[in-house]
Amino acid sequence: MTGNPNPQGLDLTRVCKRVGVLSDIHGNLHALEAVLAQLQSENVDMIVCCGDVVGYGARPNECVDTLIKLGIPAIAGNHDHAALMLTDITNFNEIAKAAVLWTNKVLREDNVEYLKKLGLGIRDTANNVFYVHASPKEPGEWHYILTMGEARTNFNYFTEQICFIGHSHQPFIIENDEGNLVCPTRPEVDIREGCRYLINVGSVGQPRDHNPRACYVVVDFENRKLEIKRCDYDLEGAQKAIIDAGLPRELAERLAHGM
Repeated sequence: MTGNPNPQGLDLTRVCKRVGVLSDIHGNLHALEAVLAQLQSENVDMIVCCGDVVGYGARPNECVDTLIKLGIPAIAGNHDHAALMLTDITNFNEIAKAAVLWTNKVLREDNVEYLKKLGLGIRDTANNVFYVHASPKEPGEWHYILTMGEARTNFNYFTEQICFIGHSHQPFIIENDEGNLVCPTRPEVDIREGCRYLINVGSVGQPRDHNPRACYVVVDFENRKLEIKRCDYDLEGAQKAIIDAGLPRELAERLAHGM
């Protein structure tokens, strides 16, 4: 059970035409900067981060600094809490544990305080959206949504038309049409009246769907469309930063394979 100091999170009330949604940056500044540059060209009105700003990558402070500088609303992820020793890392593998301990050591105190204040969810009442890191059901328990059955259960735990998540690093779109769930294979869908959506936005900093390109989502409320997008970034630079920091080499190698 997490010891989150701020379980309620934020309420957003700004009506937007276009919103960029990203998650699981994991200290990969090279990927974050590339995604933000692409989102700027997308003319989004707002960007929201679904958690795990730190962990694994070599630039945790710079990633937190970037979110703060740009005023990007964010929520807590399990690796954010792990780096603060707010969650149990017993079940983390050895590579993940090493990254957690390294991140805990290098995080500046002001960024520690920022991460401590992050809530577990954001309710966007203006745009009828809920943002959470892992799952709407018991968000502080860090459950994964990997099956249609798990998705069906989680539709009962939010009332908004759209819920954005991250956590598994595997992007997907699930549409709920009055209890009939479908998982489109195409990256772009129309947001249909009467349907609800559960969207995994993938990972900016450590994709795990065998595609090494950074992943994020753009939702166009004006034209009622939603698209999962990919972005190239300086992967070799991110790998070098990990190795130079003394982090496990596997964390650098996996970036090239998207796994």
